[in-house]
Amino acid sequence: MTATRSAPPDRRVLGGTLWLTTSFALGRGLALLTQIVLARLISPSDFGLWAMVLVLTTLAQLFREATIAQVLVQRGIDDRRLVDSVASLAVNVSVALCLLQALGSIPLSLFFGEPLLVPLAATAALGFLLTAGAGTHSAVMQRQMRFRELALCDVAAAVGRLGGALAIAAAGLGVWAFVAGELVAAAIDGLLKRSLSGWHFHYRLIPDREALKEVGGFIVGIVSVNLAVQANTNGDNLMIGRLLGARDLGFYNLAYQLAMLPVFALSQINRVNFSALSRLPDDQRRAYALDTLELYGLIAAPVFALAFVVAPWLIPLVYGPAWAEAVPLFRTVLAFACARGFMAILGVCLNAGGRPGVNAAINWALVPLSLPAYWLGAQVAGSLGVAVAVALVMGGGATVAFWLATSRVLGWPPGCFLAPVLLPLGFAAAATLAALPLPTALQPLVLIAVYTAAVALLRPANPVQPLLSLALRRLRAPGHS
Repeated sequence: MTATRSAPPDRRVLGGTLWLTTSFALGRGLALLTQIVLARLISPSDFGLWAMVLVLTTLAQLFREATIAQVLVQRGIDDRRLVDSVASLAVNVSVALCLLQALGSIPLSLFFGEPLLVPLAATAALGFLLTAGAGTHSAVMQRQMRFRELALCDVAAAVGRLGGALAIAAAGLGVWAFVAGELVAAAIDGLLKRSLSGWHFHYRLIPDREALKEVGGFIVGIVSVNLAVQANTNGDNLMIGRLLGARDLGFYNLAYQLAMLPVFALSQINRVNFSALSRLPDDQRRAYALDTLELYGLIAAPVFALAFVVAPWLIPLVYGPAWAEAVPLFRTVLAFACARGFMAILGVCLNAGGRPGVNAAINWALVPLSLPAYWLGAQVAGSLGVAVAVALVMGGGATVAFWLATSRVLGWPPGCFLAPVLLPLGFAAAATLAALPLPTALQPLVLIAVYTAAVALLRPANPVQPLLSLALRRLRAPGHS
């Protein structure tokens, strides 16, 4: 089975983006509903316990088969021997991860001093068995740019997560609601992807070693990237959970998840970007990348600014007064979340260009800076200090590192990033400063008005030109104007 070419590349990019964005909006809407209801049914400590489990599960997921199968998106699926070898390796890894996470629950429990973590993490590990094989089917559909089917899987899994979590929470089983939601979502996701891909793999317990040697460097690079990102972005949870306890971690985890919502949306769009960039010749990748950075900046900057302005009253209103302590954490982590979106786009450019090792090297270079900074922040100002360290090191510092490294490796002029990144952020900052002194009810309206006026000045000829149309027009050109 090979990729169909019934639509031009730019239309498939636009269609895939719309499908995945829509599915993400629906999925995150359901996830937010789940989170809001659970926040009123279970305690912040239960949220903290689940955040401790996530330290282990997210580490295990770095090696999951969906990560390994990304090589099929980058290399293509014409070589049946390679596809079967990658699929076999991925299934073996899924089984191994289930066993390793179950065993890892014991040291996790000892580290945090919470005995309940053993059954929680071990039960959650069953999700790897439920999705065994699904990651490779997903990679095939992604390479074929069949994003409608992938979107359907995402939404169905989100519905299953909602139903499973709420049923167990209503039964009064507390933190077990999270485990139930994840297992139901895994079962639905695995079943749908296997049935919708239309691809039949030939599983071998021992995959073809020669075939894997051809792509081993790319797989190792992708896994290394994820390991480094895990160390940098989950070290904060480790520090807070170990030094400050489950309650503080519950507040921090909620704030972090809310702040990262736009970036989670971008991660879905980056699935399209990775597929598109892998197909483009080198001379067109910079044009695509700069348009993507511009689109993200122009849309995300006002979204983060609005979130900063409305957080003091919206979070207690939605989640309840008990969650007011999450507000300053949320507003601080927003700086990191915004920067993370830009870094994710640059990372996709490196991966699509066959340079995941450079992506990994940048992230690993940040580890000796991030972990001590988290510890120092916890000692000085508790969880808020950790949030400040995240914003400074993994926000501003990491963005500059990606900026310079990507420019050097791919041969792009460093100055080409200035306008797409800095202008939207500057406009959003000015709009926020103009809105904050005003009454609460007027702040969002003034912020939007000031930001819109600033963007109009950026494009005086046609300030309302649709951003997606602009990106698609530039995608056809060999260079970026």
